[in-house]
Amino acid sequence: MTILFFGSSQYSVIVLQTLLKTDHNLQVITTSTPIKQFCQKNKISFLASGRQLKIPSVDLIISADYGHKIPPSILKLAKIGSLNLHPSLLPKYRGATPVPHALLADDKTTGITLIQMTNKIDSGPILTQQTIPISPQDNSETLLKKCFSKGAQLLIKILPNYIEHKITPKPQPLKSPTTYAHRFTKQDGYISFKTFKSALSVNGKNIYNQVRALYPWPGVYTTLPNNKTLKIISAKLDQEKLLPASVQLPGKNPISWQAFLAGYKHLLQ
Repeated sequence: MTILFFGSSQYSVIVLQTLLKTDHNLQVITTSTPIKQFCQKNKISFLASGRQLKIPSVDLIISADYGHKIPPSILKLAKIGSLNLHPSLLPKYRGATPVPHALLADDKTTGITLIQMTNKIDSGPILTQQTIPISPQDNSETLLKKCFSKGAQLLIKILPNYIEHKITPKPQPLKSPTTYAHRFTKQDGYISFKTFKSALSVNGKNIYNQVRALYPWPGVYTTLPNNKTLKIISAKLDQEKLLPASVQLPGKNPISWQAFLAGYKHLLQ
């Protein structure tokens, strides 16, 4: 059986690695250097995304963190069906950034959902789902790794029954209980210095969740009184107060919060 895989990130590689362990013929479409390097290393045929893309005859299409809508004209080429791994418990957090939005909302659990792809983004019938706990140490990077690792195993487990038409997909509700998980801009990571100082002394939970959600990009940052940008790379909560763990000044390597205070504590007065 020939599987056409769409992926664009390090998280896509997790799924592709798992599919490589099957006896299916894999072909890949990507926009990503990590995916291309993985394919070259493992001698997997791949094509770069483009408007003039010529799709080979395939039995199944699988998408994992591809980042682009796959046109209906391509989806219909799959003889068996087209599947997508989405890192949320759909219908929650439809859109491009479900994991950061779950962290921003201070959710205690998220999940991975395997759906059939349709014309509407993240709205296709559900084949299966798995809940994944969110730990206080999780940021978007670690949580996405968890989601796609679990999702890859779930995909392999369910694939034989799906191919043999032994699974009845469950339609999703038309409306999602959450807002659309939009892409972030650099500006989304900005917090005022007043807000930052306040979070250090009281009610730091929202900024703490923002630091977790927006890592590694766009990151959370503020402007110090000396007009330098301070990026908050990681942080903890200490009795509801924000406790930065690692910060970075322009053109410098990341340093601990203690090291920052040793040289710049006067800016916080």
